[in-house]
Amino acid sequence: MTNREMLIKALNDEFDDYALSESVIAYHVECPYFSGDKRAHCREEKEPDRFGICMACKLEWLEAEVDE
Repeated sequence: MTNREMLIKALNDEFDDYALSESVIAYHVECPYFSGDKRAHCREEKEPDRFGICMACKLEWLEAEVDE
């Protein structure tokens, strides 16, 4: 399986193990926001955790409409 295939499976929620899907997204998807962006979940955190705040933020961004 390639990294692309693994990411597609994770984004399509095709893994039986949610932790695996979560770790693939956390590792392969960079933070979608710049410092100070009001949509960023971590703007108040000094050290956001990968499986908490960052994961929720990335999943919300993946489901959001494209910015124009």
